[in-house]
Amino acid sequence: MSAIVTGRIGEYIAAAVCEMHGWKTAISPAAGFDMIATRGSSIYRVQVKASSFHAPDGKRYAAGKLQWHFGIGGGKRAPTIDDYDFAALVSIPHRKCIFMPIEEITTITLSRSGDIFDDHELESSSLHKTLEILNDRTS
Repeated sequence: MSAIVTGRIGEYIAAAVCEMHGWKTAISPAAGFDMIATRGSSIYRVQVKASSFHAPDGKRYAAGKLQWHFGIGGGKRAPTIDDYDFAALVSIPHRKCIFMPIEEITTITLSRSGDIFDDHELESSSLHKTLEILNDRTS
């Protein structure tokens, strides 16, 4: 599967999860982020990062870790609040995602075991925590 196909699948999974939690979404890859999520007067810019399993040697689809890459630009700088409000980290094999506010993204590459997606409350709890941080930021 190409990176473009993986990314598109990730966008649809993230949009579906947000919609199931009462948000309206619009995929907007030309804007510098992947999606806009709105509810009431709240409008957030969302960057979707999708991953399949990676082995320690970097080969895809092996039992191992999921990796999400956040680097922006040629020098691969870390994202900031000027880039987007939060990220949706999608696991293609699990068809689930974790949400993270930009304030918690401190590395260019984040790796996690696929086991984290065994938690059935992960999507709800990470979205709730992310929205609390975003609400604190704007109040």
